[in-house]
Amino acid sequence: MWYSIITTMNIIEMLNSLFPVQKAYASLGSSLSEKLQLLESATASKENDIVRIVKDIAIPLSVICVVLLLIYGGYMLMSSKGDPDKLQEAKQVITNAIIGFVVIELCVAILILISNTLGLNIYG
Repeated sequence: MWYSIITTMNIIEMLNSLFPVQKAYASLGSSLSEKLQLLESATASKENDIVRIVKDIAIPLSVICVVLLLIYGGYMLMSSKGDPDKLQEAKQVITNAIIGFVVIELCVAILILISNTLGLNIYG
């Protein structure tokens, strides 16, 4: 048993030496609190800034919410044990999560369309 663990560790060390891995940092950009502070501050006095900040807040927040609700709905679906009421409730959670996500994304699309029509050009 110990021999297999040591052999596995040797293989991992050999692969690591062949393909050196550097630390990778991922971020959704500025934090939500920073965006909200920008929205409240005087620096967001221009319509262009306000629209861009709202867009930057709505998209990541909606993605996080829909993922959490889909995980919750999936858990409810798996733990329902065939009970029709619990199955129906889980399906409603999943359906409402998807509908809410689509509504938020359509609102952002309309916001971008209006801003481009007014010449604010916030997309990007």
